[in-house]
Amino acid sequence: MLRKFIFLATCFCLFAANAAMAQGQVVRIVVPIGVGNSFDTSARVLAEALRKATGQSYIVDNRPGGGGIVGTAEVARAKPDGLTLLYTTAGHATNAALHAKLQYDSIKSFTPISMITQSSGFVLLVRADSPFRTVRDLIAAAKSKPGSVSFGSFGIGNTTHVVGALFARGAGVQMLHVPYRSPVSDFLGGQVDSIFIGESTAMPLLKDGKVRALAISASKRSPTLPDVPTFEEVGVKGADVPAWSGLLGPAGMSPESVKKLYAALQQAVKTPEFQASLKINAANVVLMAPDQFAKELESEVVRFKTQLPSLGIQME
Repeated sequence: MLRKFIFLATCFCLFAANAAMAQGQVVRIVVPIGVGNSFDTSARVLAEALRKATGQSYIVDNRPGGGGIVGTAEVARAKPDGLTLLYTTAGHATNAALHAKLQYDSIKSFTPISMITQSSGFVLLVRADSPFRTVRDLIAAAKSKPGSVSFGSFGIGNTTHVVGALFARGAGVQMLHVPYRSPVSDFLGGQVDSIFIGESTAMPLLKDGKVRALAISASKRSPTLPDVPTFEEVGVKGADVPAWSGLLGPAGMSPESVKKLYAALQQAVKTPEFQASLKINAANVVLMAPDQFAKELESEVVRFKTQLPSLGIQME
C-alpha cells in the first residue's frame, strides 16, 4: 500500500512538474539571416513585445545560411506545437522560384500566421560623389557600355539581388552584379556603383549625406522619401518586390494555436517599443489574418515562379 502511494505521489509530482514546464515553455523565433541588421533587430523587438503581451518567453534564434534556406528548413522540420516559429521576409517567396529543389515546400510545409509589416520597398542608392544624378544618367551609362555599371547585393538570390536584376531587365540594360556578405561598406568604399537596399537601411546613410537615392521599388512614393520617384515613374516596370515581415509555423499547427498567436500579435504590435521600431524600419503594420496571409503568400510564389526564372539567376 505504501509503495502504491509513493508511486502515485511520484506520478502526480511528475505530472505537476511537466504541467508547470509546459506553462513556462519558451517559444523560439527562428530568423533565417544573421545578427546585426535591421531585420534581426525587428525580430528581437517583436519577441519582447510578444512576451509582454502574453507573459510567455520568446527568444530569437538566428539561423543564417543558403539565402535563408537553412533556418527556414529547420522550422519546416519542427513539431507543429507552436514552440518553433519562422520570422521571415519576401525572400521566402523568391526562394521558391529561384531554387529548383528545396528541402521544403514554401507553401505546404508551413502554417501562415500573419504578415506583420510592410515597407515601401528597396531604394536604389548611389554615393554622394557619384556622376549619376538621376536614374536616366545611370541607365544611359549602362546602355552605352553594357556591364560597366555595377550593383552590390547581400548574396546571389537575395531580394537585393532580385530587385537589381528586375530593375536591369525593366530598364533594358545589362548591369554587373557583385554579391557580398555585407555590401554596404564596399559600396560606400567605391567597389560598386550602386546598391538596392531596404528603406530602413538606406535612411541612416541618407541622413549622413553619404549617398543619394535615385528611385524606390514601390507602388507609390514613400512618405519618408517623398522626393524619390518610384521605378514606375522613371519608366522601369515590373521591378517591384514587396518588402514585408511575417510569421509562419510548421505545417500542421492547430487552428487554436494559430488563433492564439494571431491574438498575441494583435496585442504585441500595440506596444510602444514595437511602434517605435516601425519608425526606425520605415514600416507599417498590416497584420494580415492567417487565411489572408496564406492567399497572399501563394500569390507571390506563383508570380515569382513566372517572373524570376528568366532572370538567369543561378542558385546552387
